[in-house]
Amino acid sequence: MAVFPLPQLEDNAVLLPSSQTNSTQPQLCDVWRDIQGAHNWNGLLDPMVPNLKAEALRYGNLAQLCYDAFDGKSYSKNYGTCYHSKRDLFNKMGMSESGYQVTKYVYANTNLLNQVFGEKPKDQGVWLGFIAVCTDPNEIRRLGRRDIVIAWRGTQTAEEWIEDLRDILVPTRLSYRCKRTGKNQEHHFADGVLIERGFLSCYTSTVRHRQGAAGATVNISTRDLVVSEIERLIQVYEKEMDNLSITFTGHSLGAALATLSAYDIKQMLCTKHNFHQIPVTVFAFASPRVGNLAFAKRVEEIGVKVLRFVNKRDLVPKVPGVCMNENVGCLSKLLHWLPWTYFHVGVELPLHNNSPFIQHTHNLAYFHNLELYLHLLDGYVGSKQPFSWSGRDHALVNKSCDLLREKYEIPPKWWQEQNKGLVKGPDGKWTQPSEEE
Repeated sequence: MAVFPLPQLEDNAVLLPSSQTNSTQPQLCDVWRDIQGAHNWNGLLDPMVPNLKAEALRYGNLAQLCYDAFDGKSYSKNYGTCYHSKRDLFNKMGMSESGYQVTKYVYANTNLLNQVFGEKPKDQGVWLGFIAVCTDPNEIRRLGRRDIVIAWRGTQTAEEWIEDLRDILVPTRLSYRCKRTGKNQEHHFADGVLIERGFLSCYTSTVRHRQGAAGATVNISTRDLVVSEIERLIQVYEKEMDNLSITFTGHSLGAALATLSAYDIKQMLCTKHNFHQIPVTVFAFASPRVGNLAFAKRVEEIGVKVLRFVNKRDLVPKVPGVCMNENVGCLSKLLHWLPWTYFHVGVELPLHNNSPFIQHTHNLAYFHNLELYLHLLDGYVGSKQPFSWSGRDHALVNKSCDLLREKYEIPPKWWQEQNKGLVKGPDGKWTQPSEEE
């Protein structure tokens, strides 16, 4: 086992023992609604309360898991899938104590976005994340409620987003099954709502989905897969309605899909009796803009709470809508009807690159890295406070980039699959294993 030297903090960094940071904060179970954004995180961000930071990091780790568990090797016969089965995902990825159980994998047909995301075609869709529910009694008591989480995977590099600048906003018409008639009914909740074309295409793409271990293969949209599973889980835990939450998380493209799907799920909940009270929250990391002004207003009106973490040097949160966005002022509001006028949603928390662990770099793609985001969040205290390392393993920063200073002796891009996924069989031959069920 490799032994890494302990970090030597510099003058502008502070290490606060956990006994000092956590001794006076209330229990999460008593304030979970505030942590989930019931009051738009007023008074919780600057300075950031420890409970909120811990929860944001926890959801960020679930978004990172979607990268780590994804088989993105073009030479793999299991390309585009998750390395592990739903049953083993958390155990195999070192998160056995999460308290959650995966109930559904989410796939999307990224063939529609090949030119943007550079992904290899796969008939049954490409794995983009998972839906899980908290089932551990101790974790439920700690959280103060039962939580349903939807985690989305993002793209692998920041450069892939540059081509997305050519996309435009398009109208969205989403339908929901009426419980009384059993028919799909299209609801127009807000006139003028426009969504970025690539995100909407990905979310509504059709994939081939197998029902059960030996069930028939059917065509189903990514969106229907997500909505139907959330509806099922809500019905299972309907008696816990007063202490049930739905949380979305993702990075980059995953953050955009988290925002879009949270909007969609909340719209669905608004059509169900007593379901509208379930809080829906998004912890978005490096999210691009998703829609127009009408979309941003509608997200706020229906009560979707979005907390966006933004690295100030990351280019992705600045697109699309580079020339016409919420920062332009009155002009963007006057021209909100244009198909390239975008508005961010929710509350933004800027993260500054003030970590003493990080070396200077001109590689702008590194500033989009999720592990860097989580590292900066771990050290974030307030907008005018120095970086305060809270103990998150700094070696994680270099999993897929080269940002740590040389004195920490952490090799760049060290995260890799053992033997590139090959396993040695009883006959002594090395082969690629079959996809786990």
